[in-house]
Amino acid sequence: MKLENINRRDALKWLTYIFIVLFNTYYMPIDGRGGMGPIRFAMFGLAMFLLPFTFRITKALVIGVVYLVIQFMVGFYHPEYLRMSTLIFSVVLVFTFISFYNMIHVENIFTIDEFINLCKFMMKLYFYVLIAQQVLLIIGIRLFPPLNMTYILGRGFGCYSLSMEPSTFARAMLVFYYCYVKCHEYKRGTGPLSPADLFSKEHRFITCIFLWMMTTMGSGTAFICLILFMLYFIRKTNWFYIIPILAFLYVVVLPLLHFEQLERATAISSAMTTMDQKTVEAADGSGASRISPFLNSLNVDLSDPDVWFGHGIDWGVRHNTFLKQTGTLFDDYGLLFYITALLFDFVCAYRFLSLGCLFMFAGLAGGAGTNIHYVWALMIVMAFCKYFHDNYPRLKAKEEAEKREKERLEAENIQEETIDSSGQPTNEKTMTNPS
Repeated sequence: MKLENINRRDALKWLTYIFIVLFNTYYMPIDGRGGMGPIRFAMFGLAMFLLPFTFRITKALVIGVVYLVIQFMVGFYHPEYLRMSTLIFSVVLVFTFISFYNMIHVENIFTIDEFINLCKFMMKLYFYVLIAQQVLLIIGIRLFPPLNMTYILGRGFGCYSLSMEPSTFARAMLVFYYCYVKCHEYKRGTGPLSPADLFSKEHRFITCIFLWMMTTMGSGTAFICLILFMLYFIRKTNWFYIIPILAFLYVVVLPLLHFEQLERATAISSAMTTMDQKTVEAADGSGASRISPFLNSLNVDLSDPDVWFGHGIDWGVRHNTFLKQTGTLFDDYGLLFYITALLFDFVCAYRFLSLGCLFMFAGLAGGAGTNIHYVWALMIVMAFCKYFHDNYPRLKAKEEAEKREKERLEAENIQEETIDSSGQPTNEKTMTNPS
């Protein structure tokens, strides 16, 4: 395609493709274990470059500015913990999200089929790299930086593909598969897909590679993702037999597999039902460190100003609350900021009382309120999915109307071509005696 034939929308679409792919993959020989290397900074630069092309006063911009104002106020309210680099990074993350939120809402950059194909591409990319890594593990090669194997995981067959570790790998695959399934559901328009649908010819390959990745990457988080995703199949018409099947698998079948990561996932899930922090900690210390902030948040003193306005930037890190398991969800910036972050989430990226909302609260599908880059990367993907949920019927009606109008114009053009310059139809002209 010649450069002059590439229109504005196509250019923005392909730049968005590039961003989504590179922002959701991590090549550690370049980006390092933390994922914050040249590729990530190049993607932030791309987002800032694209922002003026899609700039509008949208919900994301308004809530994002409020979010940042509260974060800056809390930061300056605790000057002893003030760190401008953290606040500036928050600005970059928020406006990166706004840039691509506007890309889909203002520019309508993807059709639903294009977004589905993007989700499929990401899953296939991760899968093929994982298979190559697992082949290397089988033949005894445990370190191979060109294929992103930069450290020894030590979990047998498990590996982390194009991610930083298996847990972030699991989160990414859950989000892309969930968006893939939901967008097909929106297209079909007749309700959720069944397990039989997901193993039909159209979806079989994607479903199988999703299950392979989640069960062989060596992550307890992956099994928690699978357990939660199975809730998708529970409906008013089938709960009476789906729930007993899931309970049987959970109580009887899973313990027989004797897989360490699976046992950790089931142990932490069982402990969570008690809503007791010490019970969760006893079940799995590592898992408890991720769950205890939620449990601790249920027991805060709302009369304490620090609960509402936080203790300052990185207060939890400085006081080691993560390892001590004494922190809450809003230690640093306070409950007011946390509520604003939830508003940001629900208005822009997650449907309230949906499975995606559950994933978000479980820490599996991104969300605002943190400065972790991969969390915002997943939130952007979820925002695209929410856009199609909210707008697909309108987009489909518009597309059909445009198709009918195009067909009408083509029919008129054909009719005009049959009329000669004298105004006579061509068939009448041919019937006239040329003499």
